Amino acid sequence: MTVENTGVALARQASEALRRLDHQGRALRPDGVDRFSWSADVLDELARLAETLGAAVEHVSGETAPGAESHARALATAIVAHRNSLLRHRDGDHPFPRGDDPVVPPAIAPTSTGATEPITLAG
Repeated sequence: MTVENTGVALARQASEALRRLDHQGRALRPDGVDRFSWSADVLDELARLAETLGAAVEHVSGETAPGAESHARALATAIVAHRNSLLRHRDGDHPFPRGDDPVVPPAIAPTSTGATEPITLAG
């Protein structure tokens, strides 16, 4: 006898939706929609997803998971930084303003020494 596990079913649906987005990517963009705006909107949702994933790890396990949550926030930060550089690129600007480092503010996730490391974007 198997017991229905709603948690597993929901996580599986989320994984399948993300795999579909990964495999089909821009083919999912409706005709006539600006690719930069569409991408920015999807990246916003992916950033929200990253943050939610970190919190879900704690809620599902019933225990604090500071590593999972801080890495999830760092991923969300990197996604937003990429979204912002994409929008600057759309406007004809250099992805990173002249003189600025292509570095996101220090990651929320501490290193083993307790320091923080910046996330560097390929650019």
